[in-house]
Amino acid sequence: MDIIEPSPSTPSTPPWEVLVLVAPFLDPSTLAVASCVSKSWRVAASSPHLWLPLCLSRFPSSCLLLCTPSPSPRLLFSLLQSAASSPLRRRRPAPPLPCLSLRDLVFTIDVFLPRRAEPLLSGAKAGEEVERESRGVFRFDIEAAEAGVVERGDEMRVVWMAVRKEGWGSAFLVMERQGKGRTVGDAGIWFEEELPAPRCCSAAEDAGGMVAEVGLVIGGRGLRTVGKVSLGLMRRAGCRYVSVVDALMYLQRHLLPS
Repeated sequence: MDIIEPSPSTPSTPPWEVLVLVAPFLDPSTLAVASCVSKSWRVAASSPHLWLPLCLSRFPSSCLLLCTPSPSPRLLFSLLQSAASSPLRRRRPAPPLPCLSLRDLVFTIDVFLPRRAEPLLSGAKAGEEVERESRGVFRFDIEAAEAGVVERGDEMRVVWMAVRKEGWGSAFLVMERQGKGRTVGDAGIWFEEELPAPRCCSAAEDAGGMVAEVGLVIGGRGLRTVGKVSLGLMRRAGCRYVSVVDALMYLQRHLLPS
């Protein structure tokens, strides 16, 4: 019997059984290319037994989608992989960085008593010092130049300013509050004031519910002496101090030219 040799110019398609043997060792991209060789290879390369392990290893939660009726594992893998690798997939954009830094600022505090002409206490702190102590949270202390003495029930006026050092061209009144404050045991007297919305509508939502807080720290024995003031900005929701970045984003809308 004569043996007919295949023509070298006409390459033959490898039998699909070969794919069955090697397919479990192929990655999804190679398996997809192999399915384009021939119709028989396409049928073999589309087997759920090949694509189900690939789909579950790459997208474990896809097992919850493989119910009746359900897409084939190959179709489901293609769908999820396309979404995961798409350059248009939805991601939360990184928040913008402030143009202002703490090193550009000085913070001042004055506390007045109605019965006295001079302030009860005054203090100032450079932004560089705040930066070293902040640990990423906008809360810091200012030591008073001279300690003051308060009595229970004293009404006070608290004035907190943020001043931009460059050219000394702008200042922002963070708080001006008058009253008796909120007494916390014998440790201090606290004042809070809702911050005004920024001078642009797009920022109003970001800064909504931000509160300035000033606490007069009481120390000493016998006399109620205030030698230190605690300052910070916090969110009304959650009662947590804001980050330095969030505080600077808010302050720069009042201190930098629009």
